[in-house]
Amino acid sequence: MLNCQANIWILIYLFRVSNWKRKGYIRLNSSESFEYDAFVIYCDSDRKWVHFELLKRLEEIDLKVCVHYRDFDVGESITDNITNYVGKSWKVIVVMSNNFTKSEWCQWELHLVQERRRRYGKDVLVLIMQSQIDSSHMTNSIRSLLDTTPHVQYQQGLGEDLFWSVITKAVMKPFKDPPTVLKCC
Repeated sequence: MLNCQANIWILIYLFRVSNWKRKGYIRLNSSESFEYDAFVIYCDSDRKWVHFELLKRLEEIDLKVCVHYRDFDVGESITDNITNYVGKSWKVIVVMSNNFTKSEWCQWELHLVQERRRRYGKDVLVLIMQSQIDSSHMTNSIRSLLDTTPHVQYQQGLGEDLFWSVITKAVMKPFKDPPTVLKCC
Protein backbone atom coordinates (compact mmCIF):
# COMPACT_ATOMS: atom_id res chain seq x y z
CA MET A 1 0.00 0.00 0.00
CA LEU A 2 2.77 2.43 0.97
CA ASN A 3 4.70 1.60 -2.21
CA CYS A 4 1.61 2.30 -4.33
CA GLN A 5 1.12 5.72 -2.69
CA ALA A 6 4.78 6.60 -3.31
CA ASN A 7 4.39 5.72 -6.99
CA ILE A 8 1.30 7.91 -7.26
CA TRP A 9 3.15 10.87 -5.71
CA ILE A 10 6.06 10.34 -8.08
CA LEU A 11 3.69 10.33 -11.06
CA ILE A 12 2.00 13.52 -9.84
CA TYR A 13 5.39 15.17 -9.36
CA LEU A 14 6.58 14.14 -12.84
CA PHE A 15 3.32 15.40 -14.37
CA ARG A 16 3.76 18.78 -12.64
CA VAL A 17 7.40 19.11 -13.70
CA SER A 18 6.57 18.31 -17.33
CA ASN A 19 3.71 20.82 -17.18
CA TRP A 20 6.04 23.49 -15.75
CA LYS A 21 8.64 22.78 -18.43
CA ARG A 22 5.99 23.07 -21.14
CA LYS A 23 4.97 26.46 -19.78
CA GLY A 24 8.59 27.62 -19.53
CA TYR A 25 8.84 27.75 -15.73
CA ILE A 26 11.84 25.47 -15.31
CA ARG A 27 15.11 27.34 -15.02
CA LEU A 28 17.63 26.70 -17.78
CA ASN A 29 21.10 26.46 -16.31
CA SER A 30 22.88 24.15 -18.71
CA SER A 31 23.84 24.69 -22.33
CA GLU A 32 23.96 20.93 -22.93
CA SER A 33 20.31 20.76 -23.97
CA PHE A 34 20.83 23.29 -26.78
CA GLU A 35 22.13 22.61 -30.28
CA TYR A 36 24.10 25.89 -30.44
CA ASP A 37 26.07 27.83 -27.88
CA ALA A 38 25.04 31.12 -29.46
CA PHE A 39 22.85 32.66 -32.16
CA VAL A 40 24.23 35.86 -33.68
CA ILE A 41 22.05 38.80 -34.71
CA TYR A 42 23.85 41.37 -36.84
CA CYS A 43 23.35 43.77 -39.70
CA ASP A 44 24.58 42.66 -43.11
CA SER A 45 26.89 45.69 -43.35
CA ASP A 46 28.72 44.35 -40.23
CA ARG A 47 29.09 40.93 -41.86
CA LYS A 48 32.85 41.20 -42.42
CA TRP A 49 33.59 41.80 -38.72
CA VAL A 50 31.13 39.10 -37.61
CA HIS A 51 32.50 36.45 -39.99
CA PHE A 52 36.22 37.19 -39.78
CA GLU A 53 36.51 38.27 -36.15
CA LEU A 54 33.60 37.11 -33.99
CA LEU A 55 32.96 33.69 -35.54
CA LYS A 56 36.67 32.98 -35.94
CA ARG A 57 37.37 33.73 -32.26
CA LEU A 58 34.39 31.82 -30.86
CA GLU A 59 34.68 28.79 -33.11
CA GLU A 60 38.41 28.37 -32.56
CA ILE A 61 37.59 27.55 -28.93
CA ASP A 62 34.95 25.02 -30.06
CA LEU A 63 31.82 27.07 -29.42
CA LYS A 64 29.05 26.21 -31.85
CA VAL A 65 27.64 29.44 -33.26
CA CYS A 66 24.52 29.78 -35.41
CA VAL A 67 24.49 32.37 -38.19
CA HIS A 68 21.82 32.67 -40.83
CA TYR A 69 23.94 32.44 -43.98
CA ARG A 70 25.13 28.90 -43.27
CA ASP A 71 22.81 27.34 -40.68
CA PHE A 72 19.24 28.22 -41.66
CA ASP A 73 16.97 25.63 -43.28
CA VAL A 74 16.58 26.18 -47.01
CA GLY A 75 12.95 26.64 -48.03
CA GLU A 76 11.77 27.81 -44.60
CA SER A 77 10.68 31.41 -44.14
CA ILE A 78 13.23 33.73 -42.55
CA THR A 79 10.92 34.42 -39.61
CA ASP A 80 10.44 30.70 -38.92
CA ASN A 81 14.18 30.10 -39.20
CA ILE A 82 14.98 32.92 -36.79
CA THR A 83 12.40 31.74 -34.27
CA ASN A 84 13.53 28.10 -34.52
CA TYR A 85 17.26 28.76 -34.28
CA VAL A 86 17.02 31.29 -31.46
CA GLY A 87 15.17 28.55 -29.58
CA LYS A 88 17.97 26.07 -30.33
CA SER A 89 20.64 28.44 -28.99
CA TRP A 90 21.88 28.81 -25.42
CA LYS A 91 22.67 32.53 -25.76
CA VAL A 92 21.95 35.27 -28.28
CA ILE A 93 24.76 37.59 -29.32
CA VAL A 94 23.56 40.95 -30.62
CA VAL A 95 26.14 42.95 -32.62
CA MET A 96 24.98 46.56 -32.45
CA SER A 97 26.00 49.43 -34.72
CA ASN A 98 24.44 52.40 -36.51
CA ASN A 99 23.57 50.12 -39.42
CA PHE A 100 21.92 47.70 -36.99
CA THR A 101 19.62 50.45 -35.70
CA LYS A 102 18.57 51.33 -39.26
CA SER A 103 17.63 47.76 -40.22
CA GLU A 104 13.99 46.74 -39.77
CA TRP A 105 14.99 43.06 -39.73
CA CYS A 106 17.51 43.66 -36.96
CA GLN A 107 14.87 45.55 -34.98
CA TRP A 108 12.41 42.67 -35.46
CA GLU A 109 15.01 40.13 -34.30
CA LEU A 110 15.81 42.33 -31.30
CA HIS A 111 12.14 42.42 -30.30
CA LEU A 112 12.01 38.63 -30.61
CA VAL A 113 14.97 38.14 -28.26
CA GLN A 114 13.54 40.69 -25.83
CA GLU A 115 10.77 38.17 -25.15
CA ARG A 116 13.38 35.51 -24.47
CA ARG A 117 15.15 37.97 -22.16
CA ARG A 118 11.91 38.56 -20.23
CA ARG A 119 11.51 34.82 -19.73
CA TYR A 120 15.10 33.88 -18.84
CA GLY A 121 16.72 37.09 -17.60
CA LYS A 122 19.35 39.43 -18.96
CA ASP A 123 22.06 36.75 -19.07
CA VAL A 124 20.46 35.25 -22.18
CA LEU A 125 21.80 38.20 -24.23
CA VAL A 126 25.39 39.07 -25.00
CA LEU A 127 25.40 42.63 -26.33
CA ILE A 128 28.36 43.85 -28.35
CA MET A 129 28.61 47.49 -29.31
CA GLN A 130 30.60 46.94 -32.51
CA SER A 131 30.53 50.67 -33.26
CA GLN A 132 29.10 53.58 -31.35
CA ILE A 133 25.46 54.35 -32.14
CA ASP A 134 24.73 57.96 -33.06
CA SER A 135 22.06 59.62 -30.97
CA SER A 136 20.03 60.25 -34.13
CA HIS A 137 19.71 56.47 -34.61
CA MET A 138 19.08 55.58 -30.97
CA THR A 139 15.53 54.32 -30.51
CA ASN A 140 13.79 54.13 -27.14
CA SER A 141 13.86 50.33 -27.16
CA ILE A 142 17.60 50.21 -27.89
CA ARG A 143 18.33 52.86 -25.26
CA SER A 144 16.28 50.89 -22.74
CA LEU A 145 18.08 47.67 -23.68
CA LEU A 146 21.50 49.29 -23.27
CA ASP A 147 20.47 50.84 -19.95
CA THR A 148 19.30 47.51 -18.50
CA THR A 149 21.68 44.97 -20.03
CA PRO A 150 25.46 44.78 -19.69
CA HIS A 151 27.21 45.33 -23.01
CA VAL A 152 30.79 45.39 -24.24
CA GLN A 153 32.29 47.96 -26.58
CA TYR A 154 34.61 46.61 -29.29
CA GLN A 155 37.63 48.73 -30.08
CA GLN A 156 40.31 47.33 -32.33
CA GLY A 157 43.69 47.13 -30.65
CA LEU A 158 42.65 48.63 -27.31
CA GLY A 159 41.87 45.89 -24.79
CA GLU A 160 41.06 43.30 -27.44
CA ASP A 161 42.22 40.35 -25.33
CA LEU A 162 40.00 41.45 -22.46
CA PHE A 163 37.10 42.01 -24.87
CA TRP A 164 37.34 38.47 -26.28
CA SER A 165 37.72 37.00 -22.81
CA VAL A 166 34.55 38.76 -21.63
CA ILE A 167 32.57 37.65 -24.70
CA THR A 168 33.70 34.03 -24.36
CA LYS A 169 32.84 33.89 -20.66
CA ALA A 170 29.45 35.53 -21.27
CA VAL A 171 28.50 32.91 -23.87
CA MET A 172 29.51 30.04 -21.57
CA LYS A 173 28.06 31.55 -18.38
CA PRO A 174 24.95 29.91 -16.91
CA PHE A 175 21.77 31.91 -16.50
CA LYS A 176 21.00 33.44 -13.15
CA ASP A 177 17.53 33.03 -11.73
CA PRO A 178 15.13 34.45 -14.33
CA PRO A 179 12.48 36.98 -13.36
CA THR A 180 9.44 35.32 -11.83
CA VAL A 181 5.81 36.25 -11.97
CA LEU A 182 3.40 35.44 -9.21
CA LYS A 183 -0.11 34.69 -10.38
CA CYS A 184 -2.97 35.76 -8.26
CA CYS A 185 -6.16 33.73 -7.82
